Amino acid sequence: MTYTHTYRGVVWIDLERPTDDEVTSLVKRYGLHSLVGEELKMSSSLAKVEFYDEYFLAVLTLPVRERKGDTSEIVEREVDFVVGKNFLITSRTETIEQLEYFGKIFEANSILNRDEKIEHAGFLFYYMVKKIYAGMIEDLENIKDSITGAEKHIFKGDERDMVEVLSSLSRELIDFKQTARMHRDIWEKMVENVDKSIFGGNFSSYIRDIRDQFNVIHEFVGNARELLTDLRETNDSLLNTKQNDIIKLLTIITFICYPATIIAAIFTIPAPNVPIVTGPAGWTILMVGAIIITGGFWWYFKKKGWV
Repeated sequence: MTYTHTYRGVVWIDLERPTDDEVTSLVKRYGLHSLVGEELKMSSSLAKVEFYDEYFLAVLTLPVRERKGDTSEIVEREVDFVVGKNFLITSRTETIEQLEYFGKIFEANSILNRDEKIEHAGFLFYYMVKKIYAGMIEDLENIKDSITGAEKHIFKGDERDMVEVLSSLSRELIDFKQTARMHRDIWEKMVENVDKSIFGGNFSSYIRDIRDQFNVIHEFVGNARELLTDLRETNDSLLNTKQNDIIKLLTIITFICYPATIIAAIFTIPAPNVPIVTGPAGWTILMVGAIIITGGFWWYFKKKGWV
């Protein structure tokens, strides 16, 4: 499906699950290399940038946080950009929320004829990527909120439940970083090689701005992973302490009750002339003795501070 937007001589063609005929038509119209056409047809899941005489191809793999039942996960979305002087082509196989929203803004600007700085398609590419990165930062903010929520539960005594939650958040951050791992190299290469004859000498400053925003995202991911690592260590420590306390308490209870168990076992031996048992107050004597011995052990452990 093809969506076409035009604003002040700049054409944005948005392809969603493009057909071979749609791609072939664009390749002929803008004189694109055949390899660029192949890239627009399929999802390579490999972020990269390639430069041609009058345009460049940028492939970005985007980490998108999606809700899956009671949890969230990071899914990979790919967007291909072909950027020339007066045209911009985007190709994707899945819905990208930021691009959908950008399309609405773009149409509104066209209708209202606002004085936006879109002298060429390079600026349109810049605004799109900035919007996409804003969405990535929003997803990271949501992950951070989840980490903060988990921290509160940890110190409320929900350590066992938080093991799975922290593991899920850790997986999200790993997937997020893995999906966007090539972006920094792309922007560094863009700064060094973007063709000034196409976009003008000052366009590299806009690419630097995108690079700086991605560096913010990269630092955000690093800080979130560091915080999550500290929380997992704290949670594991608290959980181990609680489990050790439980094992300690059960061991003490078992040890305290053990003498009473031995007494009961001895006096139930089926032998003739068992003392105390045959007397009229035998059962009472044994019960009182067991209680006294158990209480004595409990008092001793209490005095030692073991319970």
